[in-house]
Amino acid sequence: TISYDCRKIKLLNFLLIKKNKIIYIFTFLIFLFPQFCKANNEDILIQKVYKLLQEKKFTDSINTLDELSKNNNIQAQLLYSKILFAGSIIPQDFNQSYLWANIAFLGGLKKSSQLIEMLNNYLTEKQIEEIKENIKIFLEKRAFINDKKAIIQIAKFYETYMDPPDILNSYSWYSVAVAKGIKSAAKKRDELLDQIDQKNLLEAQKLSNKFFKQIQN
Repeated sequence: TISYDCRKIKLLNFLLIKKNKIIYIFTFLIFLFPQFCKANNEDILIQKVYKLLQEKKFTDSINTLDELSKNNNIQAQLLYSKILFAGSIIPQDFNQSYLWANIAFLGGLKKSSQLIEMLNNYLTEKQIEEIKENIKIFLEKRAFINDKKAIIQIAKFYETYMDPPDILNSYSWYSVAVAKGIKSAAKKRDELLDQIDQKNLLEAQKLSNKFFKQIQN
Protein backbone atom coordinates (compact mmCIF):
# COMPACT_ATOMS: atom_id res chain seq x y z
CA THR A 1 0.00 0.00 0.00
CA ILE A 2 2.82 2.40 0.90
CA SER A 3 4.52 1.63 -2.40
CA TYR A 4 1.26 2.21 -4.28
CA ASP A 5 0.70 5.56 -2.49
CA CYS A 6 4.26 6.62 -3.29
CA ARG A 7 3.67 5.88 -6.95
CA LYS A 8 0.49 7.98 -6.84
CA ILE A 9 2.34 10.86 -5.19
CA LYS A 10 5.16 10.66 -7.75
CA LEU A 11 2.65 10.57 -10.59
CA LEU A 12 0.79 13.56 -9.14
CA ASN A 13 4.04 15.50 -8.76
CA PHE A 14 5.00 14.62 -12.34
CA LEU A 15 1.64 15.81 -13.66
CA LEU A 16 1.86 19.06 -11.67
CA ILE A 17 5.35 19.72 -13.04
CA LYS A 18 4.14 19.00 -16.59
CA LYS A 19 1.11 21.24 -16.06
CA ASN A 20 3.26 24.06 -14.71
CA LYS A 21 5.61 23.71 -17.68
CA ILE A 22 2.68 23.97 -20.08
CA ILE A 23 1.35 27.03 -18.25
CA TYR A 24 4.81 28.58 -18.30
CA ILE A 25 5.26 27.89 -22.02
CA PHE A 26 1.80 29.23 -22.83
CA THR A 27 2.41 32.38 -20.76
CA PHE A 28 5.80 32.83 -22.43
CA LEU A 29 4.19 32.53 -25.89
CA ILE A 30 1.55 35.11 -24.99
CA PHE A 31 4.28 37.45 -23.75
CA LEU A 32 6.24 37.08 -26.98
CA PHE A 33 3.25 36.90 -29.31
CA PRO A 34 0.24 38.73 -27.79
CA GLN A 35 -1.55 38.38 -31.15
CA PHE A 36 -1.57 34.58 -30.54
CA CYS A 37 -3.85 35.06 -27.54
CA LYS A 38 -5.96 37.64 -29.38
CA ALA A 39 -6.38 35.36 -32.39
CA ASN A 40 -7.48 32.47 -30.16
CA ASN A 41 -10.00 34.68 -28.37
CA GLU A 42 -11.40 35.90 -31.68
CA ASP A 43 -11.71 32.31 -32.97
CA ILE A 44 -13.62 31.40 -29.81
CA LEU A 45 -15.93 34.38 -30.31
CA ILE A 46 -16.58 33.39 -33.95
CA GLN A 47 -17.57 29.91 -32.78
CA LYS A 48 -19.79 31.59 -30.21
CA VAL A 49 -21.49 33.54 -33.01
CA TYR A 50 -22.27 30.33 -34.91
CA LYS A 51 -23.67 28.80 -31.75
CA LEU A 52 -25.83 31.86 -31.10
CA LEU A 53 -27.12 31.70 -34.67
CA GLN A 54 -28.00 28.02 -34.25
CA GLU A 55 -29.84 28.90 -31.03
CA LYS A 56 -31.66 31.70 -32.91
CA LYS A 57 -30.22 34.33 -30.56
CA PHE A 58 -29.94 36.74 -33.44
CA THR A 59 -29.51 40.00 -31.53
CA ASP A 60 -26.59 38.65 -29.52
CA SER A 61 -24.97 37.13 -32.61
CA ILE A 62 -25.26 40.38 -34.60
CA ASN A 63 -23.88 42.44 -31.72
CA THR A 64 -20.90 40.09 -31.40
CA LEU A 65 -20.30 40.13 -35.16
CA ASP A 66 -20.47 43.92 -35.22
CA GLU A 67 -17.90 44.18 -32.42
CA LEU A 68 -15.55 41.65 -34.02
CA SER A 69 -15.84 43.34 -37.42
CA LYS A 70 -14.97 46.71 -35.93
CA ASN A 71 -11.94 45.01 -34.33
CA ASN A 72 -10.91 43.97 -37.86
CA ASN A 73 -11.61 40.25 -37.63
CA ILE A 74 -11.89 39.34 -41.31
CA GLN A 75 -13.80 36.08 -40.71
CA ALA A 76 -16.44 38.04 -38.78
CA GLN A 77 -16.50 40.73 -41.46
CA LEU A 78 -17.26 38.23 -44.21
CA LEU A 79 -19.97 36.48 -42.20
CA TYR A 80 -21.48 39.85 -41.22
CA SER A 81 -21.40 40.92 -44.87
CA LYS A 82 -23.26 37.77 -45.94
CA ILE A 83 -25.92 38.31 -43.27
CA LEU A 84 -26.35 41.95 -44.29
CA PHE A 85 -26.67 40.89 -47.93
CA ALA A 86 -29.17 38.09 -47.23
CA GLY A 87 -31.40 40.17 -44.96
CA SER A 88 -32.92 37.08 -43.35
CA ILE A 89 -32.33 37.93 -39.68
CA ILE A 90 -31.77 41.70 -40.04
CA PRO A 91 -32.86 44.05 -42.85
CA GLN A 92 -30.68 44.09 -45.95
CA ASP A 93 -27.96 46.73 -45.95
CA PHE A 94 -25.90 46.60 -49.14
CA ASN A 95 -23.73 49.56 -48.18
CA GLN A 96 -22.51 47.92 -44.97
CA SER A 97 -22.31 44.54 -46.65
CA TYR A 98 -20.07 46.01 -49.34
CA LEU A 99 -17.91 47.76 -46.73
CA TRP A 100 -17.21 44.62 -44.68
CA ALA A 101 -16.79 42.36 -47.71
CA ASN A 102 -14.12 44.64 -49.15
CA ILE A 103 -12.25 45.01 -45.87
CA ALA A 104 -12.24 41.22 -45.51
CA PHE A 105 -10.99 40.95 -49.11
CA LEU A 106 -8.15 43.38 -48.38
CA GLY A 107 -7.37 41.24 -45.33
CA GLY A 108 -6.78 38.24 -47.58
CA LEU A 109 -10.19 36.55 -47.76
CA LYS A 110 -10.37 36.10 -51.54
CA LYS A 111 -13.74 34.35 -51.29
CA SER A 112 -15.24 37.77 -50.51
CA SER A 113 -14.84 38.65 -54.20
CA GLN A 114 -17.98 36.76 -55.25
CA LEU A 115 -20.11 38.76 -52.82
CA ILE A 116 -18.44 42.01 -53.91
CA GLU A 117 -19.28 41.25 -57.55
CA MET A 118 -22.93 40.68 -56.70
CA LEU A 119 -23.11 43.88 -54.66
CA ASN A 120 -21.62 45.87 -57.55
CA ASN A 121 -24.91 45.29 -59.37
CA TYR A 122 -26.92 47.04 -56.64
CA LEU A 123 -24.75 50.07 -55.88
CA THR A 124 -24.13 53.21 -57.92
CA GLU A 125 -20.63 54.47 -58.68
CA LYS A 126 -21.19 57.34 -56.27
CA GLN A 127 -22.21 54.96 -53.48
CA ILE A 128 -19.17 52.77 -54.13
CA GLU A 129 -16.85 55.78 -53.98
CA GLU A 130 -18.39 56.85 -50.66
CA ILE A 131 -17.96 53.33 -49.25
CA LYS A 132 -14.33 53.27 -50.42
CA GLU A 133 -13.74 56.50 -48.51
CA ASN A 134 -15.22 54.87 -45.38
CA ILE A 135 -12.98 51.83 -45.92
CA LYS A 136 -9.94 54.11 -46.07
CA ILE A 137 -10.98 55.93 -42.89
CA PHE A 138 -11.63 52.66 -41.04
CA LEU A 139 -8.31 51.07 -42.05
CA GLU A 140 -6.23 54.17 -41.32
CA LYS A 141 -7.76 54.41 -37.83
CA ARG A 142 -6.95 50.74 -37.24
CA ALA A 143 -3.43 51.16 -38.61
CA PHE A 144 -2.74 54.09 -36.30
CA ILE A 145 -3.60 51.98 -33.25
CA ASN A 146 -0.94 49.49 -34.38
CA ASP A 147 -3.23 46.94 -36.04
CA LYS A 148 -0.63 45.24 -38.26
CA LYS A 149 -3.25 43.62 -40.44
CA ALA A 150 -4.74 47.05 -41.15
CA ILE A 151 -1.31 48.43 -42.09
CA ILE A 152 -1.13 45.89 -44.91
CA GLN A 153 -4.78 46.42 -45.80
CA ILE A 154 -4.42 50.19 -46.19
CA ALA A 155 -1.28 49.69 -48.29
CA LYS A 156 -3.26 47.34 -50.57
CA PHE A 157 -6.14 49.81 -50.63
CA TYR A 158 -4.02 52.64 -52.03
CA GLU A 159 -2.49 50.32 -54.60
CA THR A 160 -5.59 48.51 -55.85
CA TYR A 161 -8.67 50.55 -54.89
CA MET A 162 -7.56 53.98 -56.10
CA ASP A 163 -7.89 55.00 -59.73
CA PRO A 164 -5.17 55.68 -60.66
CA PRO A 165 -3.24 53.74 -58.00
CA ASP A 166 -1.76 55.94 -55.27
CA ILE A 167 1.74 54.49 -55.39
CA LEU A 168 3.22 57.01 -52.95
CA ASN A 169 0.79 56.23 -50.15
CA SER A 170 0.90 52.52 -50.88
CA TYR A 171 4.72 52.47 -50.78
CA SER A 172 4.67 54.53 -47.56
CA TRP A 173 2.39 52.06 -45.79
CA TYR A 174 4.28 49.01 -47.06
CA SER A 175 7.44 50.68 -45.77
CA VAL A 176 5.78 51.12 -42.37
CA ALA A 177 4.71 47.46 -42.45
CA VAL A 178 8.29 46.30 -42.99
CA ALA A 179 9.50 48.57 -40.17
CA LYS A 180 6.82 47.00 -37.95
CA GLY A 181 8.27 43.54 -38.57
CA ILE A 182 5.96 42.33 -41.35
CA LYS A 183 8.62 40.70 -43.51
CA SER A 184 6.19 39.64 -46.24
CA ALA A 185 5.63 43.33 -47.07
CA ALA A 186 9.25 43.86 -48.16
CA LYS A 187 8.77 42.38 -51.64
CA LYS A 188 5.79 44.63 -52.41
CA ARG A 189 7.55 47.69 -50.96
CA ASP A 190 10.55 47.07 -53.22
CA GLU A 191 8.33 46.52 -56.28
CA LEU A 192 6.67 49.91 -55.71
CA LEU A 193 10.03 51.52 -55.03
CA ASP A 194 11.01 50.89 -58.65
CA GLN A 195 7.93 52.83 -59.80
CA ILE A 196 8.73 56.04 -57.92
CA ASP A 197 11.08 58.72 -59.23
CA GLN A 198 13.71 60.32 -56.98
CA LYS A 199 11.71 63.47 -56.22
CA ASN A 200 8.57 61.59 -55.21
CA LEU A 201 10.57 58.95 -53.33
CA LEU A 202 11.81 61.57 -50.87
CA GLU A 203 8.20 62.66 -50.30
CA ALA A 204 7.03 59.05 -49.87
CA GLN A 205 9.74 58.27 -47.32
CA LYS A 206 8.91 61.40 -45.34
CA LEU A 207 5.31 60.26 -45.36
CA SER A 208 6.17 56.76 -44.15
CA ASN A 209 8.20 58.22 -41.27
CA LYS A 210 5.28 60.49 -40.40
CA PHE A 211 2.89 57.51 -40.35
CA PHE A 212 5.33 55.42 -38.33
CA LYS A 213 5.62 58.10 -35.63
CA GLN A 214 1.84 58.48 -35.44
CA ILE A 215 1.23 54.81 -34.72
CA GLN A 216 0.52 53.95 -31.10
CA ASN A 217 3.04 51.45 -29.72
